[in-house]
Amino acid sequence: MERNKIQIGIMQGRLSKPTDGKFQSFPKYTWKEEFFSAREAGLSNIEWIFEADEWQKNPISTDVGIKQIREVMSETGVVIESICADYFMDIPYFTASLNERKELSEKLTWLVHQVEKIDARNIDLPFVDASKVESSEQYPLIIEFISPALKVAEKLNINIALETNLNPQDFKDLLEMGNHRNLWANYDTGNSSGIGYDCREELDAYGKWIKTLHIKDRILDGGTMPLGSGSANFNHFFSRLSELKYKGPIILQAAREEEKEVTTAIKNRIFVEDYISKYSEK
Repeated sequence: MERNKIQIGIMQGRLSKPTDGKFQSFPKYTWKEEFFSAREAGLSNIEWIFEADEWQKNPISTDVGIKQIREVMSETGVVIESICADYFMDIPYFTASLNERKELSEKLTWLVHQVEKIDARNIDLPFVDASKVESSEQYPLIIEFISPALKVAEKLNINIALETNLNPQDFKDLLEMGNHRNLWANYDTGNSSGIGYDCREELDAYGKWIKTLHIKDRILDGGTMPLGSGSANFNHFFSRLSELKYKGPIILQAAREEEKEVTTAIKNRIFVEDYISKYSEK
């Protein structure tokens, strides 16, 4: 399957109606159909969601499911570049018991193996919301949690990209403490703008570590908005991103709108393509 030069994709579930009233979750009834919708929307990839709720039924968890995933990717040409590991936000490492921490670390290592089976290359590991980082004292716990998985990830050429609520310098400090060739950063334009961070300061601090991107927009201290209507400074962001020569997946995680999901996806894809084109010409 040929992968587009500009790898614009979409977060799983954004091409379906919300499942069980959740804003973001694995679309257990429509996950196959989303690959065809993504192709219709001109998208090259989907970021797969792995969450704690009924994780055993998630197709990525079984050999039968892996086969089904590979078949629909082959049929549509839409691939999976990254996995959103919400499982570890649903069950935070920081508040787990010692036995639970061991199980969580083993689960992350297991997920690395599963990701390799569908030819994906990235795991986005969230330390936000329920699993947010409260202080630098938690950095050693993060390293403890991910170190066994990183050993396997290195052998399988899988990247683990952390998503955090940390300010630019603190996030850089964490990545430097981790000091591993397969440890990277996920950057989320909406979460950063919602907190009030300056994207230029962030990309200057740890831009070279960014391996995956989530594109959304939020108002300061508020909720998700349609792209271009929140606090994210996309001009500054895409200008600096171009200077960094970023080549990884760009995942649409924008606000849901009243129109059809495919229509929203097309509109958001064009929004991103216009910025990429604008700054690639400079």
